Amino acid sequence: MYPTSRLARALIVTVILAVSVVAGYFATQLRFDTSLEVYFLESDKDLAAYHDFLDVFSTDQMVVMAWEDKDLWTPEGMAALHRFTEEVEEIDDVREARSLATASEVEAEPGLLMVTPLWDPDADEPPDLKALKERVLADDMFVGALINEAGDVPAIIVTVEHRLEDTAYKIELAAKLRALGERITAERGGHVAVAGPPALDDAFFRYVRGDLMIIFPLMVLAIVLVVLFLFRTVRALMLPASVVLISCLWVTGIMGALGIGITVVHNIIYPLILGLGIASSIHVTSRAVLLRGLGKSPEEAAQQALHALFAPCFYTTLTTVGGLMSLWVGTLKPVREFGALSAGGAVMALVLTYALGPLLLPYLPKPKPSPEIASDEPVGGGARGALDGVLLRLSLLAERRAGVVVLVSVIALAASLAGLPRLKTGANVLEYFHKGERVRTDVEFVDAHLAGTTTLEVYIETDSTDGVKDPAVLASMVAIQEWMEELDGIGTTVSLADFVSELRQAQRGGEEVERRVPDTRAEVSQLLLMLDDPTELERMADFQFQRARITAPVQLSKVTQLTKNIPELEVRLEKEFGPLGVKASATGQSRLIHNMERYLLETMVRSLGLAFLLVSVFMAFALRSVKLGLFSMIPNIVPIGFTLGLMSWTGVRLDPGTATTGAVALGLVVDDTLHFLHQFREWAGKEGVSLAEATERTLRVTGRALVMTTAILVTAFASMLVASFTPNNNFGMLSAITIGLALVADLIVLPAAIALIKPRF
Repeated sequence: MYPTSRLARALIVTVILAVSVVAGYFATQLRFDTSLEVYFLESDKDLAAYHDFLDVFSTDQMVVMAWEDKDLWTPEGMAALHRFTEEVEEIDDVREARSLATASEVEAEPGLLMVTPLWDPDADEPPDLKALKERVLADDMFVGALINEAGDVPAIIVTVEHRLEDTAYKIELAAKLRALGERITAERGGHVAVAGPPALDDAFFRYVRGDLMIIFPLMVLAIVLVVLFLFRTVRALMLPASVVLISCLWVTGIMGALGIGITVVHNIIYPLILGLGIASSIHVTSRAVLLRGLGKSPEEAAQQALHALFAPCFYTTLTTVGGLMSLWVGTLKPVREFGALSAGGAVMALVLTYALGPLLLPYLPKPKPSPEIASDEPVGGGARGALDGVLLRLSLLAERRAGVVVLVSVIALAASLAGLPRLKTGANVLEYFHKGERVRTDVEFVDAHLAGTTTLEVYIETDSTDGVKDPAVLASMVAIQEWMEELDGIGTTVSLADFVSELRQAQRGGEEVERRVPDTRAEVSQLLLMLDDPTELERMADFQFQRARITAPVQLSKVTQLTKNIPELEVRLEKEFGPLGVKASATGQSRLIHNMERYLLETMVRSLGLAFLLVSVFMAFALRSVKLGLFSMIPNIVPIGFTLGLMSWTGVRLDPGTATTGAVALGLVVDDTLHFLHQFREWAGKEGVSLAEATERTLRVTGRALVMTTAILVTAFASMLVASFTPNNNFGMLSAITIGLALVADLIVLPAAIALIKPRF
């Protein structure tokens, strides 16, 4: 129904303003969520196991501060390292800070095993630093963790609180550590690398926020410039701009109201909504301009444009929603939320187009006539007239070279799909940052000199108190540790078995041959009772000695390759601990990264498969023919297949951004196909109009709007190439390529297929 009365129009404006005010309020509640856990569903069993691990050991979060210091092994160098370590410990949310200047070793006294500092700043006699250096560099427990093999890159290992529902504290913590790093640089002269999950979370926050503040305005500017170029009037901006801005506000309000945090995936919502909001509003605006050129009054042009395009706009929104909602079958939580929110944005854009269209379309001016077009055809001028000439030549190409066009398309599609076995996943968060970025170079520095910045944990659960004191359990820990340490990228592992072995060595005179697991549970218990300071044990086992952990430091730059060994690790854990009646499992953030690799591929396959099914059904429903519905998928399979092939052949990895490209692109590109076929059916159904004539007239009426929307969408998505994250860069690039190829398919491949197959309309 077209509102004509002032009261009806005032009511529309009032409702939109009221909803916008409410959305604006909730938009202020929007937060960022940079944690790795946010990517997983609450029902994920491995996430639940990770939380069980944290219930016992509280945290696996650490930050490594490392720098080159040629004067470390001097009294001044060690004193400075000790002071820096103490300063770190005073920072809020730091549980512990360890370095060579605060590390300890076990010494035996009669009837007592004492934990003594490696370097004591308050000792009566200054320590022999040369001897200390030799002793430290000969001990695998220190090398790789607190010092590099050359002895000139010290590290401060910062254990950080892990609060699952809060990531803001990590941002403050990272800022304080960076500030301390700058002071260390000023004093000691070397750049201080600050690396680890909290530092990455901080970088994610800063980059996501920065991208939103840059990309969104840049995309709006791109849309404005393209619309002005195509329509040559500012008034053509009124409807598209209103639709996209209000839709973005409403979606942001929903995110704030539901407590959905912005991640790298959610960051893509706004470019997509800009595209969705542009699609219907540009088609309607273009048709209204066309009707104004044919002599219709402003109100008549607006009313007829909205009425004529309601069916195709409705069905294109339906197919878009189907494509986006297919993401709900994915196994990554942000991808599901992204699909639902984007689908909601598509519905909002359609509603706003038809709510605001009657108010804004009448303001469009009458275009200047073009001599290139007959009086009974669409009227345009300037760029529009030249565009019509290009479209006419394309229709002739599709008609005269139909077989060649279809053959070339099939060959290109086959060559693209042949590369799919080469498609790789990329869940390593380090690769999300561009080469040369400080957050990446810091991690690479630590990985090059030390054991790594993240961990792979083995969580061991026995069924009784003191269960992990069993020598058989400790021996199994040692066997697993020896296997893990053979893997490239894993440093020296740490467990209760190591600590007990060290206690036994110290108690028996310090001979290396005595460094092993005791033979009896009684000896294990005795060694632990002799310890004067049991706080060291808190990192390795719980108070009842029923649960324990093996911590393996992992180099983040190699985590993707390392996680491929997790299935074998699980097999070995079952082989070692299963016969003992002990449960052991791999967990930690490295395990979650391993799962993301699998979930990404599952998400793409499931969502893309379901998207094709849903879109085909909706197209068949819109065209009232199953055959035509399947036929309409031809120009949509080609660009998406080509894009997937492009990813495979060029090495673009499947990540949280690119995993959504297929379903999102399908939901967008099918819109143009539906608009084309809807208009084509009108012409083809008229008596005496051949398929070639119907194609030509469709291209002249609808083709212009297809080119306009594609130009805007390609420009908008291409602006994401300036984003800080490679997933966003890749998503923008691949989406722009897919949308551009879809236009070629709609203007050339589809008409060629019609000319060749001659389907009944």
